[in-house]
Amino acid sequence: MKGYGEILVGLLLVVLGVAGIWYFRVDVLTIIKGVIGIIVLLVGAVFLMIGVSDVRDKGEEELIMDTEDIKGEGE
Repeated sequence: MKGYGEILVGLLLVVLGVAGIWYFRVDVLTIIKGVIGIIVLLVGAVFLMIGVSDVRDKGEEELIMDTEDIKGEGE
């Protein structure tokens, strides 16, 4: 019966959450509008970090390949 209690509490919290959002819908929309810019900024920063990391890894791979080519020519 523990599983049914969790489902019941979950459903109750969902209903209360929806009611709260509906009651404060103007404030919720204001907050969402304000957060959109912050989310876009954070996602852009993550993509920038991923791009820099990929470029750095590619540069290191090319440097290693060049070093191996130079060693191969010397033998």
